[in-house]
Amino acid sequence: MWCGMEAHADDRRMDPTIAAQLRARLDVSELDADAKAVISAAIGDGDALPAAAKTVAGVYLKSISVRGFRGIGPEAVLSLRPQPGLTVVVGRNGSGKSSFAEGLELLLTGTTKRWESAAKPWLSAWQCLHSDEGARVSAELVVSGEQAPVRLQRTWEPDAGFTDASGATDAIETLDTRGWTEALTAFRPFLSYGELASMFDKLTSLYAALSPVLGLEDVDRLLVRLSDRRLALDNSAKAVKNAAKELAAQLDPDDPRQAELASLLVTRTIDPDKVRHHLDAHPPGMSANDAATAGLRARATRAVPDDEAIRAARLGLDEAEATRRALSRTDLDRARRLATLLEGALAVRDAGRLMEDCPVCGTTQVLDAEWDERARQEIAELRRQASVLDAATQQAASALRRWEAVLHQVDIATDGTLEEALAAAERIRQAAAAARAELQGLDEAWQTQVEAAMAWLRSAREAAARSGELKATKAAEAWLKQVADDLRNDRFRPIADQAVANWQQLRHDSNVELHDIRLKSVGRQRQASFDVRADGTQANALGVMSQGELLALSVSVFLPRAGLDESPFRFAVIDDPVQSMDPAKVDGLARILADAAKTRQVVVFTHDDRLPEAIRRLRLPATVLQVLRQRRSQVTVREVRSPLVQHLKDAKTMAKSDRLAEGVQQRVVPTLCRGAIEAACARGAGRAAGR
Repeated sequence: MWCGMEAHADDRRMDPTIAAQLRARLDVSELDADAKAVISAAIGDGDALPAAAKTVAGVYLKSISVRGFRGIGPEAVLSLRPQPGLTVVVGRNGSGKSSFAEGLELLLTGTTKRWESAAKPWLSAWQCLHSDEGARVSAELVVSGEQAPVRLQRTWEPDAGFTDASGATDAIETLDTRGWTEALTAFRPFLSYGELASMFDKLTSLYAALSPVLGLEDVDRLLVRLSDRRLALDNSAKAVKNAAKELAAQLDPDDPRQAELASLLVTRTIDPDKVRHHLDAHPPGMSANDAATAGLRARATRAVPDDEAIRAARLGLDEAEATRRALSRTDLDRARRLATLLEGALAVRDAGRLMEDCPVCGTTQVLDAEWDERARQEIAELRRQASVLDAATQQAASALRRWEAVLHQVDIATDGTLEEALAAAERIRQAAAAARAELQGLDEAWQTQVEAAMAWLRSAREAAARSGELKATKAAEAWLKQVADDLRNDRFRPIADQAVANWQQLRHDSNVELHDIRLKSVGRQRQASFDVRADGTQANALGVMSQGELLALSVSVFLPRAGLDESPFRFAVIDDPVQSMDPAKVDGLARILADAAKTRQVVVFTHDDRLPEAIRRLRLPATVLQVLRQRRSQVTVREVRSPLVQHLKDAKTMAKSDRLAEGVQQRVVPTLCRGAIEAACARGAGRAAGR
């Protein structure tokens, strides 16, 4: 019954753990048997692990090398300790520090979040102007349990588009072989400033970022299949109803067969059996059995004599009447009358018992036996002579009856003329031809409509046969949506709890409280729901949070996701999270970054000195690397301890140098000393404020 939901041969089998959880919930659900059958058929046997399970744990960053990319000209290397810990990479805007972060993102994913919305002129100028060798990005990754690092590299010819990397194939194959390609989607280890700024543009954006780590792709795919099947069945049922309306609109209301069919097709609930009974009762070519077209059939089958027969009848009447009139003017008529007179005399004589007196003239004794004999002989002769006239009279009467019959057939009065009869007969023949043509047209039209109705009937019966499946699929989809939401939030609970805890450290004096985060679905829309309260009042996160608070919230959510045990990546790269944050939140950021770095390699890029200063002031373990950019995009990386120490060290180096141009020392050394004084003052002010 549920042929639309069986697993196809090329479908990926569901994760057995997920399948077992669904079956357990299905067993105790109140769904009817049909809806349970839909779910069971869709789950399949679940005896094979999904391809997404093929991942390798314990991947750390050892180095990132960049050449000819964005702000870096000659090759520059960012070396990192491939182990848990916090590394802060600082550098002024334009120093090239973000080129390392974006280079790594481009190397592993083939693009960057910034480029997805960048304007075309920006995309065409992504290679550094100070490199004639083209661009190259490489990285060394250390995998737990393996001695040799894994090296990934992509290279581009000068002026090539960023999608034209010649080394991309090897990198992709390595990522695929190790199962990292899908993991990069589910456990994306990058959080660029573009993502920080856009993650909360829409609540669906955060859902898309969080949902993959929950391992419920199989459930989501199953929901899509159920939804597609339900939509297909629903559309099929609607198509049948719409087809019935379209067919009814095409039927001729003047044809009783079509009019009755139309009435059956426009009812609220169409009964296919009644439609079929009507079609069976009125098969094509059987209009003669239709009482409503009796008049039309009568006109079509009306018989009238042809013109020759009409003329023959009239001519026969005229000739017979002429013969009768001609004979009537001869002695034959007198002979008939005399025979009649003699017959009368004989009758009187017989009645008077052989009376011999003449009943006409009164002469006595004249009607004797001799007269009787002569009279009878004369009557016979007279009748013989009059029979010719009698025959002519009978023929004239017969001819008249035939003519009157012709006139009756053509609906003409008995005094109608030949011309009138001929004209009337022609009109009748034309009306019969028109009626036959109309009947034929009706039959042909009915034939067409019967064929259309039979085709509709087949679709209607197929849809009716699937109505049970549609009902069960709707119930199964609704049940699975609820179960998916429950599973999703159960699995998301640790991330949400940690994100709330992170926000508690980050919010500081903010009046915005975060109590919970949930992932929910409405129809096909997926979004994250935040229980946010401003001064204790329920509020919309996007409406009450400042840009800095939204950035802080993004980091709060990202770090727990990056810290999941299911992720093979033990590193997290965050670019410019300090922007738009007030100073109080920077201390909270430093704390949660340090907490995350206990189990992860956390690399943070920033141009803002407040983060490394907060780390030093709070005595948090971290490595601080500084990115410096010199002429022609030459970038170097060095480790620094504190701004105060670094400024003094640089000032001492500059003061001792004998290779500087005249006047440079006088300008640079005082500037560095001033920077050292400012750093010392800032540190003292921070300690005095208790931060």
